[in-house]
Amino acid sequence: MNKKEAKAKIKDLLSSGVPKSEVFTQLSGQGVKDSLLANLIASTADPYLCLAHDRKVNVIITLMFIQAAFALLIGFSMGSAIGPNARWVVGGLGALIPLLFAWGFYNHLAGAYNAYIVLSIVPAVRQLEGLTSGSISTLIGSAIGIGMLVFVCYVRQKLFPDLVLFTPKKIKGRYVFSS
Repeated sequence: MNKKEAKAKIKDLLSSGVPKSEVFTQLSGQGVKDSLLANLIASTADPYLCLAHDRKVNVIITLMFIQAAFALLIGFSMGSAIGPNARWVVGGLGALIPLLFAWGFYNHLAGAYNAYIVLSIVPAVRQLEGLTSGSISTLIGSAIGIGMLVFVCYVRQKLFPDLVLFTPKKIKGRYVFSS
């Protein structure tokens, strides 16, 4: 069995109500490494959890659309200094990134949450350093950026409880799943 087949089987078994630990036991030793299998299981969204935390995901998606609008406006003004066509290219590319994250959050992709967290940590560190400047706009921007990062981490933990940082839970050498 290859990765694509394993992914399809995992999705089928989980959607039929089979517990994650049982899915791991059934598919273990069928040609896919246990680490990859555990990662695929842990990063597959549970339909019940997706339904239970739907409002939180919708809030994140709405915030991503707001970020896309701001990125379009800022990119448009920055691109205007370069040239008449550059405003559309820079603005469009700036808006594309938050829209791709919104698509990933909508489809409950663990990779979208992980990518957002990784890409937000570096600016968050710089924002914390910038707090000493005392500028009110810096304070507001830092609070929004850090608040968004914390909220995305919170929602990811609710949707994917079996992921610790970016890997599946492992206790005493064995993979452990919440259900």
